[in-house]
Formats: sequence, structure tokens, C-alpha cells
Amino acid sequence: MRPLEKSCSASTGLTPRQRECLDAIEAHLAQTRTMPSVEELRVALQSGSKAGIFRLLRQLEERGRIERLPNRARAIRLLHGDCCPQCGTVLEKEAA
Repeated sequence: MRPLEKSCSASTGLTPRQRECLDAIEAHLAQTRTMPSVEELRVALQSGSKAGIFRLLRQLEERGRIERLPNRARAIRLLHGDCCPQCGTVLEKEAA
């Protein structure tokens, strides 16, 4: 396994705000077993507008961290596999 790095955003290519959005999606999924709506993300991230959330989701999609299905509610799918929960770096699988 890789040690935790101090600069998480540099190792994952995500800005702190994008990391915060991804963490909010993961937290909501863990708590409710459903993906969050845009409104729920807006509240969780204390954002003033849904447009900002749509922009963050688009950026996460461009970076290959999520996938969104058009014209469907709560249509977010996480794409990263085994990642460090602190910084998001992909962990190497240990030999069994």
C-alpha cells in the first residue's frame, strides 16, 4: 500500500471542492444506500446554487470518478475502485 500523502488533490487530480463533493456522495451512499439528488448535494456542500453542483458533477465525470446517466434522477455511479478513503489514491491489491 502507498502511504498517505499530504497533498491529496495533487495525487488524485481533484480540487479540494471536487474531493468534498465526492466525499459527500460517498457519505450519502453509506448512510442511505441511495445516491444523493442534486439538491441534497447542494445542501451538504452548503452551495448557493444547483448550477455549482452540476459543474462539480461534470468535472468529476470528466476526471473519470463518476458516471451520470442523462434524464434520470439520482443517476450517479462511482467509478473508482479500491481507493484510499483519505486521499483517493488507488491502492495496490495485496497478494493473498
